[in-house]
Amino acid sequence: MRHLELQARPWRERDADARIAWRPPTDSAAGWVSVSAWRQRIGAWQALLARHTDARGAWLLFDSDPLEFSAALVAIWERGEQAILPADDQPATLAALRDSGQPLGTLAGGLRAGGDRDPVWSHRPLPTVAVTLYTSGSTGEPQRLDKRFAQLDAELTTQRALWPYAEDLVIGQVSHQHIYGLLFLILRPLAEGVPFATRPCPYPETLHAWLAACAGARLQAALVSAPPALSRLPATLDWPTVRHAQGRIYSSGAPLSRAASDLAQALLGSPVHEVYGSSETGGIAWRVQQQGESWRTFPGLTIRNDAEQRLWLRSPHLAEPQSWQRQADRIVLDPDGGFRLLGRADRIVKIGGKRLSLTAMDRALGELEGVRRAQTVTLNRRELRLGAIVELDPAHVPHDHASHRATVKRLRRDLARRFETPALPRYWRFVETWPTNAQGKLSATLRERLFADLDDRRAPRWLGERAVADGIEVTLEVPEHCRYVDGHFDAQPVVPGVTLVHWAMQLARRLFALAADFAGLERLRFPQPLLPGDRFRLTLAQRRIKESESLMITCESARGQHASGRLMLTESHDVA
Repeated sequence: MRHLELQARPWRERDADARIAWRPPTDSAAGWVSVSAWRQRIGAWQALLARHTDARGAWLLFDSDPLEFSAALVAIWERGEQAILPADDQPATLAALRDSGQPLGTLAGGLRAGGDRDPVWSHRPLPTVAVTLYTSGSTGEPQRLDKRFAQLDAELTTQRALWPYAEDLVIGQVSHQHIYGLLFLILRPLAEGVPFATRPCPYPETLHAWLAACAGARLQAALVSAPPALSRLPATLDWPTVRHAQGRIYSSGAPLSRAASDLAQALLGSPVHEVYGSSETGGIAWRVQQQGESWRTFPGLTIRNDAEQRLWLRSPHLAEPQSWQRQADRIVLDPDGGFRLLGRADRIVKIGGKRLSLTAMDRALGELEGVRRAQTVTLNRRELRLGAIVELDPAHVPHDHASHRATVKRLRRDLARRFETPALPRYWRFVETWPTNAQGKLSATLRERLFADLDDRRAPRWLGERAVADGIEVTLEVPEHCRYVDGHFDAQPVVPGVTLVHWAMQLARRLFALAADFAGLERLRFPQPLLPGDRFRLTLAQRRIKESESLMITCESARGQHASGRLMLTESHDVA
């Protein structure tokens, strides 16, 4: 197929009988979707847009289905209007964007176009700004980024020149609401004529099932992934039977550890091509670690460093491609034209009057026994203190107060050989999997959540969450100084059962945007109490039986089950 840029509207040129997307084996309507059927979805979105007059040239667009997302995106562009991509469809996120002052239409929060119909190709010019994205930002405040078609086309051209999609299919483990997923999972397939999967495959078991389906159909798939997913590939799955279905592997969002890169290549049979860049800059460089640690700059980009070793960049992926832009990352240039990352220049802090490189502390922590990954953060307590977020091997994860203290003591002792005692982390959060948002980043919001119990003695210690078959499983810890254990009891403090109910309701309001109120308990049992320092898993699932809404909860730790049953809910009533 002749390669087309987005500004040439390649969606109009495709053969109607060609394949645009693949519904994976986990979908009830598994199989191929034709370009003709996809265009019918574009027509449906056009009809929906035409019925809404609340937008003035811009639409909030969030849809987890890549097929519907891409159809809606094209429908917006065909109107000559701009798409604004929120990171998620949580009510607070959408409300904040609607309150930004710009009149916006909304294609998010479960809104879906109706019946299929033929699209209408207009003569309207494409909008000046193709998409607007929001980064998580280092401060926690989302940063708005406008991307013009020229920037997107320049990046698509760069990626295609290096790695044209030679596979039969593109599958992903990341969100297309972020620039990396948008480019690799939506825009490149549209421009290059390669089908994409209509669902993400975030879990190793799902990835294995999809590759097995590809192997059975003699297809090869390109995988668009990220460090959290590639770092958690279990060797227990039968990867050799699906390896020949795996094509090139891409990873972005953060540098991948060498161990994870080696593991992914060993299990999946393909090297990982890491992409270094950011939402602001677009892609900057790439590497395959088995070929060397250094990063190779993308064609058409120019880099240099200054006296502080800060990276300076001139790139066609920037809004002003001829201007030099200074980055926060520090680099050292290699004689062969590549470069190595030294960490961010803004990760130098003063702890106890001493200058400390948080990058050096992170690296030292990552080298200790049982540590997979670590990041230190500054916490403004009475004085500036360090917190440490540490991903541990399963065998080293502490499950009670005694093992938690022993783990902290061991890590601090090992760090004390290289750093002064006042500079060592004071607060520790041990996670089993690295917490990330929809863009694969440990955002400021997640960092605040990890240490929220320091400022609220009523809160449990949050350590991560994941979707499971029965709902959402949240990993928590009972803080040793939790206010709710005061007076329960002197000989052995315990967590009251009502506290678990309270925590479950608080979490459900955030996780499910729960609008109902607590109405009672049903078949709720507390076999044994939780103790201060206990690490536990609280699984929450929404249920509707006839007209009654309820919340199913189970609570388990290494010592066994602590609670199970149902919380009855009632519709909330706003009070004026």
